[in-house]
Parts: sequence; C-alpha cells; structure tokens
Amino acid sequence: MANNLKILILAAGKGTRMNSSLPKVLHHLNDKSMLEHVLEQSKLLKPKKIFVLINKEMRFVTKLFPKENFLIQQPQLGTGHAVMTFLNKVKISDNEKLLVLYGDNPLIEKKDIQLMFEKIKKNNLVLLGFKKINNQSYGIIVKNNKGIDKIVEFKEASKKERKINICNSGMMAFDNKALKLIKNIKNNNKKKEYYLTDIVEISKKNGLKINLVLSDSEKNAVGVNSQIELIEAEQIMQERLRKKFIKQGVKFIDPNTVYFSSDTKIGKNVKIEPFVVIGKKVKIGDNVVIKSFSHIEEAVIKNKVEIGPFARIRPGSNLEEGVKIGNFVEVKKSKIEKGSKVNHLSYIGDASIGKNVNIGAGTITCNYDGKNKSKTIIKDNAFIGSNTSLIAPVIIGKNSLVGAGSSISKNVKDNNLALTRAVQKSFKKNK
Repeated sequence: MANNLKILILAAGKGTRMNSSLPKVLHHLNDKSMLEHVLEQSKLLKPKKIFVLINKEMRFVTKLFPKENFLIQQPQLGTGHAVMTFLNKVKISDNEKLLVLYGDNPLIEKKDIQLMFEKIKKNNLVLLGFKKINNQSYGIIVKNNKGIDKIVEFKEASKKERKINICNSGMMAFDNKALKLIKNIKNNNKKKEYYLTDIVEISKKNGLKINLVLSDSEKNAVGVNSQIELIEAEQIMQERLRKKFIKQGVKFIDPNTVYFSSDTKIGKNVKIEPFVVIGKKVKIGDNVVIKSFSHIEEAVIKNKVEIGPFARIRPGSNLEEGVKIGNFVEVKKSKIEKGSKVNHLSYIGDASIGKNVNIGAGTITCNYDGKNKSKTIIKDNAFIGSNTSLIAPVIIGKNSLVGAGSSISKNVKDNNLALTRAVQKSFKKNK
C-alpha cells in the first residue's frame, strides 16, 4: 500500500464539446464511465486516499459513487485553481506525495502512474508525457540537456518548439515542496484562468528537481473531449482487449469485429467467430465456441458450451457444461444444466432446465402475465416438442414428453406424455 500517496482526479469540466447534458466524465467507454476507468487504475496503486474534484452542478455524481471522496470546485478557474481548491481543503504532510489525474483520461494504465509515483520519491515534480509525430493540438514539453524548461500550448508554440515530439498529458506528481508553489500560479492570460502547467516554470525558478516519465504509448495518455474522441478511445480499448485474449489463446477469425467488456473472463481453447458482442460480467469457460452474430451479457458460460449463430444470452443466465444454444435462441435469467439443447428459434426466460433436456424449435416459456414473472421448471431428460408454449408457473417432470404444438399450463408428471391438440378435420375443396 502506498501509504504516503494521495490521488486527486480532476473531473469538474463541463465538456461542452461533447454536446451532451451529461457531464463529460460520465460518458461511457466499454460499459463503464470514463471516471470509473480512472478510479479503477488509481485504486491499483493502493493509495492512502483518492479525491475527485467536481463542480456544484455535478453533486448527483456523489450518489453514483457513494464510497468515493468528492470535493467541489466553484467557481471553475482552471486546472491550477482546481489544485488550489484541493489544497485549501486537504492537508498534504511533508512526506506525502500527490498524483494529479484527469477524469477524461480513461485509457491511462497502472504502469504509467506507478512509474510516476516511483519517480516522485526522488524528485519534486514529475510530468507524464508521450511521443506523438505530427502533433497538431497537444501541449509541448520543452526540455534540454539541463532538464525540463516549460510546457507550452501548441497554439502558442514557436516553429522550433512545434518540432518537439514530446507532448504533455496533463498528469503530474508532486511532493510537498512543489505543492507549496501552486499558490504562485497567476492568471495573466486571456481566459483569466490558473493553468497547472505554469508550475513547471515556477518550480524551475525555485530550483526544484523536475523529471519526465514517458508513457510507452500515446494511446494511454490522451484525453477524451468529444464524441469522436470517445469513439476513438473505445477502439483503442477494444484493440487492447483483443490482443490480451489472443495472447491468452483465444481463437478468432476476424478479431476486429468482436467486442468485449473490460471485465470479460475467458478460459482456454475458446473460439469466437466474427460479429460477436460480449457485454459486462461475462465469464466463459474452456473449449467454448461462440458463433457469429451472438450477444452475451451478465452470464456464466461453462466448459464445452456452443452458442449461436444469432443467439442472445441475457443477464442472469447460467449455461452448464456441454449446453448447446442454437440460432435465433434467446435465454434470459435461466439455468440450463449439463448436456441440454435449445437449438432453434426459442425463448427461454425465468426457467430452470435440467440435464439432457431437448427443447424443440419454436418453444416459448410464457413467463410474464402482464404483472408478474413466473418460473418454468423442466426436469432431467424431458423432451419438449416443437412450437410448444409453456405457460408459467409450470413444472415438466423427468423423462416426460410434450407433444409438438402444445400449450401447457398444468404440471406434467414424471414419465408422462402431455399434449394439447385440436381435432384435425379435413374438408373437400370446392371446384
């Protein structure tokens, strides 16, 4: 545990370029808000405390994250003012370090901020930068043989400075000496704001030791300020996840068409065909095959299961070993036990299906009566004929058989045949 580290996440920006009433840091990336991603990476360092700085219109966010420590920045007068606001409310002791991150940097990884923390132990100020060829917008970190000179905004940089390929991420680590100089930041600019980047020149003038950490990828350090950048960040995160699973041995035909959640867990010898979406809270076992155009979320998939194509596995579903879910089958909040098959055009909802059950094509569990949802129980070795409606609550016994085209509203005993069928009549056609 980093007992002498505190982390401040700046999240008060309104994000006007997002063109949304939702605060920027709450926009979702890979099934989680950007703020959640930054919090998750921050917690991996096990700091003494994490603080999140928001504006007064964002007070509702405290209810979304009841376990976090929130502070209010009001008015909002820039990043330097944000840290000033923090220092007015939170004491940093002489031996403590402060890591300043941003809620709109969802791609940041533990390895980068961990390196910043290690560097600040022997420095007063540490910057996180990244290399970018043909930079057109990011602030530039100007350095020479003697160290870091300053951070200059791209639009204010000279032609010579614009040739520098080391860009500023905005993230910084401070010791107590550097933090004491925050109060010296001025707002002598057109916007009358206090810029945290000015701390570099102030620290240099005061003889403090400044160091630079370079992220191993520009993709880790970039911020998200628009809907376009949010899409680009999603693509980067998906690329990371695909590479991770490829290294784990997952077999893909076209990985660029498969989408994962950051919490997806996958076992060994798994094959995933094109155009598959795996949402949050999905755990996949060994030797599983997921065929094209399938969608899975909040479900447990055990070993040797086969899913799809065109299958939908909804929250609360548990597919035990050897289960087969075929084309155009939807499963919701149901447990299907070992060896059972639902191969075609069926809906299984709020159900418990035993071992080695066969569900015929077009079977529907009628689980909702307009007010309440009821449970369907199908016991081991039952056979459900095609085009059957099972009207819950209902229990189908072991080794029983339900005839095709039946509408079953009463329990079926073990080893019984049940069917409901009108008398077939034939009439001669008129000429």
